[in-house]
Amino acid sequence: RELASLIPDNSVDLVLTDPPFGIDFQYSNGYIDSRSEYMKLMQWLEKDINRVLKDGGMAFVFQSMSRLQEVWVNVFPYARIFSAAKNFVQVGRPDEPYYFGVPFAFDPVLFWRKGKATKTSGRDWHVARTNNSGIEKPDFHDCPRPLDTIIFMVETFCPVDGLVLDYFMGSGTAAKAAKMTDRNFLGFEVMADTAEKARERVAKVNPLRLNAAQQSVQRTGGESGQQS
Repeated sequence: RELASLIPDNSVDLVLTDPPFGIDFQYSNGYIDSRSEYMKLMQWLEKDINRVLKDGGMAFVFQSMSRLQEVWVNVFPYARIFSAAKNFVQVGRPDEPYYFGVPFAFDPVLFWRKGKATKTSGRDWHVARTNNSGIEKPDFHDCPRPLDTIIFMVETFCPVDGLVLDYFMGSGTAAKAAKMTDRNFLGFEVMADTAEKARERVAKVNPLRLNAAQQSVQRTGGESGQQS
């Protein structure tokens, strides 16, 4: 939070973040996302997001089904739901809130725009392909987001060369998507080991324009003039 306070007001085009869900889940690194502290975290997050967003900028905050109604009503009552759908169903526990014996097939993402929209674009859903997280190591992170869904959100809701902010960057999927699509990125991760792996992952990515330039060189044979 101290580092986030250094971000200038009205400077971010897109906030795309996946916070801990406040369900007392213990990650493999030992971190427990405290249920009792979750609402305080969301209240701080809501205030800071609206501080740093540019007028017309957008925010997307992933939520769990079990805390969605509480957070939506009490913290983000002006938001809508973006459906981060899967091409498979996720079986829940019989005693899980709002399960009703019907498997979950999407993750709810609260989203809103700061100020008024100047045009209509995009849509409020995306269906991810299975096993497309793009994470090279199986022990990288407990809860990675599908890369294709995150790329869709970045490309659709952030202008080229705009700034994407992720308060909880985890495995660095938003950072990778931003670099792949020629957006700038700023993110925070409290776990040093996870942050280092995320940096390594993003470092391997070539921006879209660099990829296009390389392909052009390959087609023309580069400086030698020979076909590749």
